[in-house]
Formats: sequence, structure tokens, C-alpha cells
Amino acid sequence: MTEIEYYYQTIGRILVYLINRGLARVDLQAQDAMEIMTERRGDEEEVVKAFADCLRWMQDEGLIRVARSTDYVGGGYHFAGVQLTSKGIAVIKTDTKDDEIGGSIEKKVSDGANLDASTYTKIGEFVGSFLGSLTKSLAS
Repeated sequence: MTEIEYYYQTIGRILVYLINRGLARVDLQAQDAMEIMTERRGDEEEVVKAFADCLRWMQDEGLIRVARSTDYVGGGYHFAGVQLTSKGIAVIKTDTKDDEIGGSIEKKVSDGANLDASTYTKIGEFVGSFLGSLTKSLAS
């Protein structure tokens, strides 16, 4: 797995975690990264950093709303009040046209199927591509 695929997988896992909570605001911290990221690359510090980097990217891209975030001096972080935005909902409802995902991300998650690492990676890759296409069409 390449570095970018690992980040795609992380985005996919975060997104599925949020889908399973609906629009409830959730708090995410370093220990949540270790629970959500069942396939990890590197030591705990590297996993936590990748997880936080993906949360920040998702926030910057408008997929999630974060009421407040805190980075601690000795390491770690706290993202309070994380929830999907309307853009995030649009992404999960869009037909991915991917046989492995099978329609929308929302449908795949709601079907209750066990997702494997490859599916999480494809979800994250779709999100990145979708946002890239959206940005490109807005620039035209």
C-alpha cells in the first residue's frame, strides 16, 4: 500500500465512523484513532498524526464541521463536535460507479456488510476524486 492509499483508507474509516453516527456531533481524540484505524502503518504516534491530518484535510475541504480543535503541547489533539456537513452528505449519497463499493458510500455502510481495508481505501479515493472534480468544475 502506498502512502496516499493509507491516507485514503484513513479518510474512508473516518467517514464510515461518522456515517454510523448520523448527524450527531462526536468528539475525536488520539485514542479514537487507535480504535478506528484497525489497519495501521507505523507506531502509535504515526497513526495518530495521520488520523489528525486526515481530519484537518476533511475539515478544510468542507466534508466535516468541527466546533473546536485543540493540539496539545506534548502531542495529541482533541476535535470537539465533529459532524458531516451538507457537502459531506452529498459525497456519501453520490453513486460511486465502483463495483466494490456498489452504489453510494451511504448504501454500502447501511447494508451492514463488513468492510475490508480495500473498501475503505476505495471510499477515501472516491472522496478525494469527487472533491477534485468538484473543484475543477467550479474553476471552469
